[in-house]
Amino acid sequence: MKRVWFVLLAVLGLAGLALAQTTVRVGVLLPTSTVAGKAALNGVQLGVDQVNAGGKVKIELVVVDDGNAPAAAVPALTKLMTVDRVDIVIGGLASGVTFALSGPVKQYQPLFLCIGAASSVVEQAFSDYGRFFHYHPWDYHNVAAALEFFKHLYDSGARRVAILYEDGPFGSAGIQTYRQQLERQGYTVQAEPFKSGSGSFTSILTRLKGFRPDILYWIGYDVDALPIAAQARQVGLEPKLIYGAPPAWPVGFEKNALSNDIAGMTAWLPSVSNNESRRFVNLYRRKFGDVTDEYMAPMGYVIALSLGRAVEAAGSADKDRIAAELAKVQMDTPFGPLSFKPSDTGRTRFQGFNQSIWLQFQYLEGSRRPVFPANRAARPLRFPGNY
Repeated sequence: MKRVWFVLLAVLGLAGLALAQTTVRVGVLLPTSTVAGKAALNGVQLGVDQVNAGGKVKIELVVVDDGNAPAAAVPALTKLMTVDRVDIVIGGLASGVTFALSGPVKQYQPLFLCIGAASSVVEQAFSDYGRFFHYHPWDYHNVAAALEFFKHLYDSGARRVAILYEDGPFGSAGIQTYRQQLERQGYTVQAEPFKSGSGSFTSILTRLKGFRPDILYWIGYDVDALPIAAQARQVGLEPKLIYGAPPAWPVGFEKNALSNDIAGMTAWLPSVSNNESRRFVNLYRRKFGDVTDEYMAPMGYVIALSLGRAVEAAGSADKDRIAAELAKVQMDTPFGPLSFKPSDTGRTRFQGFNQSIWLQFQYLEGSRRPVFPANRAARPLRFPGNY
């Protein structure tokens, strides 16, 4: 009889736990065939694993590929809303794609947790949407972090900057601000647009050779990294520093000799030493084997964890109750503290991170090494670099 009562109590206990658990279906809309998109999805899945293991919240993911293109992203979002019936969407990596999603998002009214999309054009598009949570810094945050580094380079003797920027929202939105701020620092600037993915930069780089830039600064995507590095050498450009600003770098780029001494900006590297970063690295390695250098992985992880906290606090799958609790979230992350507040422009009501999460790195001896600011540097910056 005692055994029967014990089994019955155990069953009732499990039933009570199941009743206390809040289940939410979440759409994930990412360019899953890209480096950044795959890293972001891995991070989201890892965070969901941690949330679900807690037992109080169960997040069910519905993953769709946005194709890294508006023509694919808009119908993918429509499917999530009308077929999969989700009320919460994690997505918005590329700025151009996210801008195109602003209309459909407002039509279907999900709680939209934006993982990337730094362009202020996107901020303007979502400025009147109250269910928009933006985790990634905006382009003016990126400008502020980059300019601090460029001031350091100016103090080290750099005077001329050639900027190559892709002609979509990601590259072009902040270009005038970059130019004006660099000129205020004393730089002479020449800027030229390009078509991302074209692979052909010889004519532009040849024109820039006459400008004799100390810094070649390109703003584009991972597919542009290798052609720019190779063709800059081919035309004999020879800047003191090649500095790139893609949302993700090509897989294996560090193994190519052309990556040597190229610098860039990132929000995170596996070598970041705070407790949450170490925890993330250990969990990621356990689940996926190799640890990525792409900061979109911990960004996705942070979004999933913060959503889990909000759902638990709400005790409900109602998107507005979840949003109200998400607005109150304060947590330590691999990037540092996270809390939501209005953006610098006031256009985003719920802005997560700002320029404080950025660090500058350089490809040295086959890996990315933090080089700036000094208090986060693992190695001194190699300037001039050898190109």
